[in-house]
Amino acid sequence: MQVSPVHYDLTFEPNLDDFTFSGKEIIDVKISKPTNTILLDSAELKIKSCHVISNNQKFSAKTRLDEKNESLTILIPKKISGAARIFIDYTGILNDRLVGFYRSQYKDKSGNTKYLATTQFEAADARRAFPCWDEPAAKATFGITLVTEKNYTAVSNMNIISKKTLGKKTAYAFAKTPVMSTYLLYLGVGEFEYLSSKQGKVQYRIITTKGNSKKGKFALDLCKKLVTSYENYFGIKYPLPKLDLIAVPDFASGAMENWGAITFRETILLYDPKTSSTQTKQYIAEVVSHEVAHQWFGNLVTMEWWNDLWLNESFATFMATKFVDKFYPSWKLWDQFLEDTMNVAMGLDSLHSSHPIDVKVNKPSEIREIFDAISYDKGGCVLRMLEGFVTEKNFRAGLRVYLKKFSYKNAKGDDLWNEIGTAARMPVRTMINSWIKQVGFPMVDVKRQNSKLVLAQKRFVLEQKGREKGLWHIPVSVTQDRTTRNKLVTKQCDVIPVGPSDVMINSGRHGFYRVKYSPDLLDYLKGLVLQKSISHVDRWALQNDLFALCVSGDDTAKNYLDFSKSYENEDDYITQSNVAGNLYALYNRTVEERFNYEIKEITHDFLKTVFAKIGWDAKKGEPYTNALLRGFVIGALGKLDDEEITVEAQKRFAAYLKNPLSLNPDLQDAVFSVVAWSGDSKTYQKMLDLYKKVKTQEEKLRFLGALCNFKDEKLLLRTLNFSQTKDVRSQNMHVPIIRVAGNRYGKKIFWPWLKKNWKPLHKKVGVGSPLLNRIVASISTVADSSMEKEIKQFFKKNPTPGTERTLDQTLERIRIHTNLLQRLRLEFA
Repeated sequence: MQVSPVHYDLTFEPNLDDFTFSGKEIIDVKISKPTNTILLDSAELKIKSCHVISNNQKFSAKTRLDEKNESLTILIPKKISGAARIFIDYTGILNDRLVGFYRSQYKDKSGNTKYLATTQFEAADARRAFPCWDEPAAKATFGITLVTEKNYTAVSNMNIISKKTLGKKTAYAFAKTPVMSTYLLYLGVGEFEYLSSKQGKVQYRIITTKGNSKKGKFALDLCKKLVTSYENYFGIKYPLPKLDLIAVPDFASGAMENWGAITFRETILLYDPKTSSTQTKQYIAEVVSHEVAHQWFGNLVTMEWWNDLWLNESFATFMATKFVDKFYPSWKLWDQFLEDTMNVAMGLDSLHSSHPIDVKVNKPSEIREIFDAISYDKGGCVLRMLEGFVTEKNFRAGLRVYLKKFSYKNAKGDDLWNEIGTAARMPVRTMINSWIKQVGFPMVDVKRQNSKLVLAQKRFVLEQKGREKGLWHIPVSVTQDRTTRNKLVTKQCDVIPVGPSDVMINSGRHGFYRVKYSPDLLDYLKGLVLQKSISHVDRWALQNDLFALCVSGDDTAKNYLDFSKSYENEDDYITQSNVAGNLYALYNRTVEERFNYEIKEITHDFLKTVFAKIGWDAKKGEPYTNALLRGFVIGALGKLDDEEITVEAQKRFAAYLKNPLSLNPDLQDAVFSVVAWSGDSKTYQKMLDLYKKVKTQEEKLRFLGALCNFKDEKLLLRTLNFSQTKDVRSQNMHVPIIRVAGNRYGKKIFWPWLKKNWKPLHKKVGVGSPLLNRIVASISTVADSSMEKEIKQFFKKNPTPGTERTLDQTLERIRIHTNLLQRLRLEFA
């Protein structure tokens, strides 16, 4: 960089009456070559004045804003070099699009509308708050001052060092930050409430709107334990004097790792034992762990450019699971990691329109698109596979060296692989590059030839287009009698010598690949599933792979349905959950086909068998995961119109209306959905009234979900229209849209409604919001390939920057679903 920032002094004065803010900025810069032009990133700001001081000379500067390229050009009358200071006075907007410096609205206990100002700068939205070099490598220090009304308090990354009265206002000055990237800066102004605690030299706080701080106790206690654990693991103390966890009423993402001032959606930070579900408690723990991991991996050491975003996110995903699992082993988080993280990642990465983990990013609109299951979930799975390959000890040793070497600096992926490779004395870089530089992942075809297993690898895709390219360095494990042997398979074809019973490949499912067994081997393994003589993870993996092969056309649905019968005595959570989910998906996909009754019967029988074991109510000493399984099974049986479930759900709903505490929070989602499924317009009005009446965001989301579960198209249209009203927070607006798309009775109305409402919806959400990608992705659940051309043309006429890749993936999913249905018709003819 010809001009690089050293330090920013920033003063912000937000006005929560007219939703504007004024800013004063002084930037200390270094200029390597003489220049009279300085180019910064800036968006939606109005420059009032600008001057530059160099060599004790003051130069009045002209400014030119380029809205399209989000840039600010400063023109100085004379060329300058070396150290200089840039002074800018400007104004901006506290927008309502949940990006940059924005306003968030909520109601206090008396029902009055209140506002707070908060920020979301990742990936490239700090430029909406102040002119800057808005990229990860342009690290600098920051001095922040926030000027507020008397009734507000202020929060930033660092601790308050002074509080001064300025007429009717208060100026809060914060300590100078360490060297950091712009996307990690935080500004908050509002009527906040605090829950505080100190551990060592670090001050911890939960920050909420008034009346909510007590619900932060679970997150606060866990956060302190996590910081200690991460300090021990990384060998580096948490480097800031304080750590705030801030609950923001309106927030587009789940959470954001701003250094020392982490922001969260309220539903992902606040836990109330009376109204929160088991799932919510677990989710809070995982997300807090994820964001705390970022304080080292991402904040202390930052990627050089956004192509390495995955390193930040996948590492935090992997570490979050690792550490929460240590505190709560009964949650079986590594099992859930397979069911959720690995499944989601493989679902996306088996598309031709997926992208490599290490992906080229050219402009800001492209950054938002890679905050996806490849960067978070596939990356997390690849790191888990790498740790298994090099051993946990070597993985940690390499990581510690990397973090110490690059503290307060920027690094590339290769820097990490070099350190782990040195610690392990293994070819880590070559192995890992085969997973991160190319798109997709392999399917390993396994056959037995006498005393050998013959393995062949090719890319696994859900849409067949002929020969697929790709060669991976696959850590293959073969298990026999509880002993495991490992081999790195680097060729298209390889052989492994085995004993008579050696057959289970990728045991424990550490490798990110699917396995296709020859019919004789699959038959042999089916017997092991029935006897439960292989691990629960391996039982899960066998049918999980087989179902994916059925969707891709590498195997048949009838074969999967037959294999699923060997799970009738299954008692493990992830296996039961995955078989139930796969059967239900097949049922849902074929609901209008004449052979659907066959699939419905198998699905219903399996779900009913699981339900018979777990029942409606939690039993003392039952596995923790039963709480997660129970809701899904009851909800699915209700949608299969099981009379016993429907009647009981209605009975429990009637009791809830008299006493909300009578219905366990873990059952509420399922009960409300089942009641809606069999309900009419009176039921709808009741659900709508309850949505407006309940206090917490978590409870509101349950009723919002229920409003999407009716069978009547007119009621579903009401829900879609309701999603665009002020009664639904903009951060939740996508929830009814996606849920109605997932309801088979919403299929006919969904696409016409979306087309009609796209322009106002797009305007409301704004460019660069992750919510738009989620809405575009939901189209694949209602469309078939006959609509592909129309969908393409619609988005050509209505360009939506930052959703192009998502649209390609959506169209591909539509073709995959159509192809599957055509094959099923032939199979069941």
